[in-house]
Amino acid sequence: MHISYNEIHQAIADCVEHTDVYESFKPTLIIAIGSGGFIPARMLRTFLKAKCGKSLPIQTIGLVLYDDNLDKYDPETAVVRKTQWLNYSHGEGTGISLQGHNILIVDEVDDTRKTLSYAVAELAKDAEKQRHDYEAKRKGDEPEWQPPKLGVFVVHNKLKDKEGALPEDLLASRYFKCMDVPDNWIVYPWDALDIEAHQQRSDERRAGV
Repeated sequence: MHISYNEIHQAIADCVEHTDVYESFKPTLIIAIGSGGFIPARMLRTFLKAKCGKSLPIQTIGLVLYDDNLDKYDPETAVVRKTQWLNYSHGEGTGISLQGHNILIVDEVDDTRKTLSYAVAELAKDAEKQRHDYEAKRKGDEPEWQPPKLGVFVVHNKLKDKEGALPEDLLASRYFKCMDVPDNWIVYPWDALDIEAHQQRSDERRAGV
């Protein structure tokens, strides 16, 4: 299933307009899962800016599904590994504090849900460590730790049984999807070597050819 840039752009625009992704969650930080979440996250920021009047910061994390079987990759048995993560060190002024943020984790597709589940769990662990460190240093007149809230935004949610799990409260109110799609292989435009041929395949699919 070939998906065009225009389709993704419009799907994100419609999702922001017709769901309460901004009104109910009010994200303050976007975290894009690389590499599929990079372009959707940048598009999303444009439409959120139209709502809140400012460009939200985007941070990136790199996650891959790794399979020891070199002959045949199987996403059902693959495990998630980090290739890039957030910098929490404040030594050079670039460290990230998760405190008080409404964090929207962005990826292009919710397939097995393993990657999203891992990202949410690891960020929750990081937030708990930051809370522990903050409370250990906090003086009596300083404010208490404000926990972050985690949400998920995906362009496509595949209708299938999921291998990974997300917290029930997140799924109930902080999980945002542009559209549900069948469990078919999706070819995204940023993977195309020939963008014109890719666009033609997308147009033919939409026309039912």
